[in-house]
Amino acid sequence: MRFSIKQKQVLGVTAMVAMVVTALSLLHLVNLAGVLLEEGRARAELLANGVYNQAKDVVTSRETAAAELRASRSVQSAVDAAVYSQDVVDAAIVDGDSRVLASTVPAQVGTIMAARVPLAEVLAANGIGRVRAVYAAQRTLEWRQPIALGDQPFGEIRIGLSTLLVRQDLNESLAPAALAAGVSLLVAVVVAMLLAQVVLRPMHVIRSSLTRLGRGDLGATLDLRDDEELRELGDVFDQVSAQLRAATRDDFNPAQLAKLARRIQIMGRQFSGVPHELKNPLNAMTIHLELLNQKLAGDPAASHVEIIRQEVRRLDERVQALMRFVKPEEVSFAPVAVAPLLANVVAALRPEAERAGVGIQVACADSALRVEGDAALLRDAFLNLVQNAIQAMPAGGRLSLGCTAVAGRRVQVRVEDTGVGIAPENLERIFELYFTTKDKGTGMGLALVFRTIQIHDGTIDVESTPGVGTAFIVVLPAA
Repeated sequence: MRFSIKQKQVLGVTAMVAMVVTALSLLHLVNLAGVLLEEGRARAELLANGVYNQAKDVVTSRETAAAELRASRSVQSAVDAAVYSQDVVDAAIVDGDSRVLASTVPAQVGTIMAARVPLAEVLAANGIGRVRAVYAAQRTLEWRQPIALGDQPFGEIRIGLSTLLVRQDLNESLAPAALAAGVSLLVAVVVAMLLAQVVLRPMHVIRSSLTRLGRGDLGATLDLRDDEELRELGDVFDQVSAQLRAATRDDFNPAQLAKLARRIQIMGRQFSGVPHELKNPLNAMTIHLELLNQKLAGDPAASHVEIIRQEVRRLDERVQALMRFVKPEEVSFAPVAVAPLLANVVAALRPEAERAGVGIQVACADSALRVEGDAALLRDAFLNLVQNAIQAMPAGGRLSLGCTAVAGRRVQVRVEDTGVGIAPENLERIFELYFTTKDKGTGMGLALVFRTIQIHDGTIDVESTPGVGTAFIVVLPAA
């Protein structure tokens, strides 16, 4: 199974956080096990000292020690009291042969006490060894304290500690740590996904610009000025694009633009008769289908007539849209101030933006920025772009408009939103006639925008990241 770069990045960040969280959790487990075992040792040592203080006043000789300890109620009381301490399961006094002299279990007196894992050995082990001892099958650890008669030892005090109780305390203390680890992993996944969107944005920009260049749009630029590491790549791309433009065509002047516009108008007039020729038979078909539908009232075949009528109506709408697209327009080139033009567009669409919860920010106050073009056509083009941006943010968002002068005596206008974005596979088709991703779209809007920009010898580019937003960059010749 092959993973995308985004999936690899998310998995890598998540795996790294998982390893760190696992290591910290293991360290916490080791430290906590050591603390609990030390607490158990301190309690056992305190209890053993209490038994020792009672036993030393009773024993007078090695030969009579067993009888004296059995007969002493104070010694037995001290031994019995030990089991009321936390984690303690039994307590006993044994002689040098491990024979029980006194015990919390009367049946053990006089028998040989079985050896158990000494607590001192567990405490001397490393952290992993302590954890293994707590979770091992051996359920009881033993604290041993020697008893001496004068300078000669004659037995031990043994305090048994249950690992089950230590294990229970350890598990209860680990529950908050496990919850914190789970939350950390969840946060890591979310952060990794957001980080992937930011990191992969330059790739979307590069792909979009290369696509434009591949379509023959020699005005394509690589807008990576905000990325310090990729700024040099953007400069090189812009240089190559400029060299291609210089090698393939001369710069247009206003007279040439006007001449091109007139040629487009002539072509539009020649083609404008085609939709009319299509519309006449469509109208006749609609009338006769209505008559046929009346004659077939109540007949099952009427449903087929209705389907044909709907398709004819749909075809008629397409023809009308085509008529609007090829309708010849009188193009009048003159210097157009960009800032007032965008202000007029924003004023017209601000009520719609407010209803959608979209905030509009305009960064275009340079009155010296002018483009050579038809003010009405350019206003319609930017109205279309801004309206599309508002509709791309059904849950609200932010719309930014900016203008700036760029190299080659040109002016760049940027329309950027924080909407749903455009899928990569649709980027190459958004300017095609009739192509739309909207449920009720006609596929005319961006096609008209593209035609208008081409008439003005400009370029239009799109950068989009799904879930982050879209930016349309229009570059027009300066006046």
